[in-house]
Amino acid sequence: MEPALKDLLDSYRTGLKTYFDSLPEDNKEVLSAKKLLSEMESLAESSADYSAFMAEAQNRNYFTEIIGYYSKLGNEVYQSKPKSNRIPSPQEIAKGYHLSFESFGEAKKDPNVAKIYNRVFQLENESTSGPNFIFRMEEEDLFLGMSKHHMVYIMRDGLEKLLNSGNPEIATAEKFLGIVSSPQMEHYFESMQIKMNEAKTIIEMEVLACEAAENSRFSNLWDSGFLFAVFQSFLSPLISFRMTGSKEHKEDTKQAYEFVCDFYGTNWNEIFENPRIWDYFERTIFGGGKEIFKEQGITSAKELKNHLRGYLEQCVQDIDLATDPSKQIVWFRDSEIELSQVYESLKKA
Repeated sequence: MEPALKDLLDSYRTGLKTYFDSLPEDNKEVLSAKKLLSEMESLAESSADYSAFMAEAQNRNYFTEIIGYYSKLGNEVYQSKPKSNRIPSPQEIAKGYHLSFESFGEAKKDPNVAKIYNRVFQLENESTSGPNFIFRMEEEDLFLGMSKHHMVYIMRDGLEKLLNSGNPEIATAEKFLGIVSSPQMEHYFESMQIKMNEAKTIIEMEVLACEAAENSRFSNLWDSGFLFAVFQSFLSPLISFRMTGSKEHKEDTKQAYEFVCDFYGTNWNEIFENPRIWDYFERTIFGGGKEIFKEQGITSAKELKNHLRGYLEQCVQDIDLATDPSKQIVWFRDSEIELSQVYESLKKA
């Protein structure tokens, strides 16, 4: 498991530990929360890298669920405690916040996270009683602030790791690239930072997080279908033909390429000029296999494109088919958009 993922999961586990310690082991919400943490840890162990974990965890709605357990378990603790005349001290109440902060790893260095927790610890020392401590934290919106600023950090850190995932040496003359091509996930991380900062209550945070997750999940599914229909459907048999030279793969390539070109009114050059297709090809196809391609004398995505064209020429008679702009449209979120608009649409949806 990557250290960054371990820090992330430790922060969740430590943040919930106070509730776990205060409730019976067989409590329904405790069991559910522990099951979710176990699933997140299993996913972290099996994920190729941080960005792969973040993308799949978001698809499974893990982040929204884990946030929800703070309020669920807090309510369970409140309901389970017998009435008592004893008033807890500020230090007893703040113990869980100290444990959470210490488990944050690199997040402790974030100025906003550090500032909000330092204020909590300052009030811990200034407060005259436990209720006074709670009142002053609520008065300054520190409960919301602790959740908000940590989540914003996670989203910002997730975006950075997504953009730089894979081999850091992958580069073009214009920019450095990670190997994950996912404009919709970039939008998710960016929009979540804005939404979390705008949230006025923890409940609103949970609602906004759920809304953003569902929105991004749809875009992920749509994008996967788009990439397959317009590109992967003929690229996969073409790569197989490059490897085997078989008649079967040659015929599969011919049929798939001619179908795509006819259905979408496009051709080889226009497909690769499409911003969404090119980003995927440059980052994931070339970037993901850069070292292997380098051994074959292919040092850029443009060289790989030209190399594959040579194999396509062996499969079809006419690569540069006539184009038809009227066919170059797709349905996206209840409206027609041009193929060339897909990349920007995913970044804004």
